[in-house]
Amino acid sequence: MIPLRLAAMLGTRYNWAMNKYDLTVLTKDGTGVEEKIEKIVKALEGKVGKMTEMGKKQLAYPITKAREAVFTSWVLELPTEAVVQLEKKLIIDKNILRHLLVRV
Repeated sequence: MIPLRLAAMLGTRYNWAMNKYDLTVLTKDGTGVEEKIEKIVKALEGKVGKMTEMGKKQLAYPITKAREAVFTSWVLELPTEAVVQLEKKLIIDKNILRHLLVRV
């Protein structure tokens, strides 16, 4: 098995297994999130599966002064190396209040 850093230095692409993940995202208004997630996942060489919008729900406590959030869930298929990059991109996005990425 070639370590990731060594593979990057050699310029070779290591074949990682594609794992299934369940991503749940809480957003302020829910507009444009579907396109952003699909764009990010495709850039990370993953596949977007079923998307479920659970609607606007009241939060138990305010998150960045928001009392309500739109809950959206996706089934994703990602390479193992892309999970950390996806997490970083979700944290940076100001429209996303919280996210939960769980391996299925």
